[in-house]
Amino acid sequence: MEGKRIHLSKILPRIITIILAIVTIWPFYITVLMAFKTPRETFQSFYGLPKVFRLDNFINAWKITNFSLAFKNSFIVTSVSLVFIVLATSMAGYAIARSNKKFYNFIYVLFVSGMMVPFQVIMIPLYKMGRKFGLVNNRWGIILIYICLGVHLAVFLYTGFVKGIPKELEEAATIDGASTPQIFFKVVFPLLKPITMTILVLDTMWIWNDFFLPLLFLQDTKIRTLPLTQFYFYGKYNTQMNLAFAAFILAMIPILIFYFAMQKYIVKGIVAGAVKG
Repeated sequence: MEGKRIHLSKILPRIITIILAIVTIWPFYITVLMAFKTPRETFQSFYGLPKVFRLDNFINAWKITNFSLAFKNSFIVTSVSLVFIVLATSMAGYAIARSNKKFYNFIYVLFVSGMMVPFQVIMIPLYKMGRKFGLVNNRWGIILIYICLGVHLAVFLYTGFVKGIPKELEEAATIDGASTPQIFFKVVFPLLKPITMTILVLDTMWIWNDFFLPLLFLQDTKIRTLPLTQFYFYGKYNTQMNLAFAAFILAMIPILIFYFAMQKYIVKGIVAGAVKG
C-alpha cells in the first residue's frame, strides 16, 4: 500500500505537468497550423495538418500589413522607453537604497504604490491628459507614457538589489577620490547587470506586445506598432484568418528570440531584487 502511495506521488506531478504543458502549447500549435494552411484547408479540417507547408501567407501578411514600418515603430518605441526606464530608475533606486531619510522612504512608497493601481482605472484620465498635452498620434508621447508606467516595478527591483551591494566598495571609491556620479556609473551600475537584464526582459515583453496603449494613442497608420497593425488587419480582412495568424507569427519571432536569449536572468534578478527589498 505504501509502495503504491509513493508511486502515485511521483506520477501525479508528471501528469499535471504534461496537462499544463499541453494547455499552454495548444494555442501556439493552432496559430502555427493556421499560418501554413489555406482558407479551404481550414474549412475542411480546422485541426488537421496542411497538405503542403506554404509560405504564401507570410509573404502576403508582410505586404498587406506593411510589416517593416510597424516593426520599425515597435522597435523605436520599445528601445527608447527601455533606455530611459533603466537609466532613470537605476539612479532613483540607488538614491533610495543608500538614504535613510524619511523623504526618500516616502518617495519609495509612492513609486511602489503605483504597482497596485490597475491600468483600467487610469486609462480614461490618461487619455484625456494625452489629448490635452498633444501626446495622441505622437510617437514620443507614448514613449513618455511607457516610461511613467514602467518606473514603479523597476524602482522596486533596483532598490532591493542595491541594498545587497556592500557599501565598502563605494567607500573605497570615495577614498580614491571618485565623485558620486563616478561611483554610480563605474562601480554600482556594472554590479546591477542581473537586475537590469531582468527589467529589460520584462519591460520589452510588456511594451512590444502591448495593445491597449497603442490603440488609445497611436491612431495614425504611419506610427502604428505591430500589435495594433495586426488588429486592424484582422478586422479588415476577417475572412483571411490564415493571413492574420501568419502576421502573429512574424510579430512573435523577434520577441521569442530575445526572451530565450535572456531568460536565464529573469528569475534570478526578480528573486534578488524582491527579497532584498
